[in-house]
Amino acid sequence: MKTITLLTSGTRGDVVPYIALGVGLRDAGYNVRIAAPAGFTNLVQKSNLTFAPFEGNPTDLMIEQSDFTPFTIGTNPIRSIRATQNFLRKARPLYARMLHTAAEACRGSDVLIHGLPTIWGPHLAEGLPIPAVRAVLQPLAPTRNFPSTLLPFRFPLFGIGNWFSHWAVTQALWLSWRSEINHARHADFGLPPAHRLDPSLQAFSRQPLTLNGFSDQIVPRPHDWNEQQVITGYWRRREETSGRVDELDGMQRFIDSSPNPIAIGFGSPGTQGYLSMLEEALNIANAQAVLTLPAKWHREIKSKNIFPVEYAPHDWLYPRVKVAVHHGGAGTTSAGLHAGIPAITMPLAIDQFFWGERIYKIGVGPKPIPQRGLSAEKLANAIQESLHNNDLRAKAKTVSARLNAENGVQAAVRVMRDML
Repeated sequence: MKTITLLTSGTRGDVVPYIALGVGLRDAGYNVRIAAPAGFTNLVQKSNLTFAPFEGNPTDLMIEQSDFTPFTIGTNPIRSIRATQNFLRKARPLYARMLHTAAEACRGSDVLIHGLPTIWGPHLAEGLPIPAVRAVLQPLAPTRNFPSTLLPFRFPLFGIGNWFSHWAVTQALWLSWRSEINHARHADFGLPPAHRLDPSLQAFSRQPLTLNGFSDQIVPRPHDWNEQQVITGYWRRREETSGRVDELDGMQRFIDSSPNPIAIGFGSPGTQGYLSMLEEALNIANAQAVLTLPAKWHREIKSKNIFPVEYAPHDWLYPRVKVAVHHGGAGTTSAGLHAGIPAITMPLAIDQFFWGERIYKIGVGPKPIPQRGLSAEKLANAIQESLHNNDLRAKAKTVSARLNAENGVQAAVRVMRDML
């Protein structure tokens, strides 16, 4: 029986789709292992998949940066640059330990599946040595159709400019961690250093096998992708909600008593600084929100229009409210699209700007409001439009029906079966 290891890191939204994919592969008869930071132990073990934990998760350091998030353009660009520098300085020793323990977690595998948070996955696969398959939640293969999905802005760079932006972002990521990756190549596998330019540069011309975990109804297939770029559809698995009855009952009562219930989640540690603005926006829009934020800030909520929760399963919450207001992460975007409700995106970093743009362009939400430009008036106007624009609401239901007819996990399993 082939052993497939799914190597992942990042946030909960990065790990959950890998768990769904892993369950599908296990049910298809493969021995499946999830290699992820130890902090995801409970999440992975609930799926009954084999868990191979490793040490370190740089995303945790990003969260500690508070309102000034690395790798983005915040309200204060100078402080955002400093946040990036501080993050890189603190993450380097963590990165070295992470690479070593991840290499140990992946030993004994026949195939390695890796994604964006584990850009170093191909180096582990080379050292093991085993085949590597990319599995990503956002389109990363280069194309002339649109600029890199990881840029913190969205405007066309046209043709070769779009294509070059993908290459430039990949090189920036590689150069940020090149010394740590090359150290791991030598220490763990006895491999020579990789080229000064990202070894995946060659992959830009041949585009290796990649499972793209989104729907071509949301991201039309770029004309210049080759057959190795497989758009499978979303990888989803309904989250278990038993054991949280009291908390869910409280949310349900709040929703039932609200004329215009919505859900709000920033997906970043900066929520606290927006509380007074959110209260004002909800008053203007006559809306009531289930707001996701850390428990330590719940006591600061004064408005009866806000029901604070530390975490709410999107698959449970979104079908019960009228509008989803969120940061535009890949997993959160998928949940809103499947729920069939309009979405308002407040992007801050990475691929959030890309998904906000897609939501707007397919007609299921108003124009994104970057967090660096957020105000009570802008958010209230977007909420009112989403609540009362019948075209948005009808389009959201149509998109939902089409997405729910797809099975991205089974499509990905078929690709892996053909490969193995």
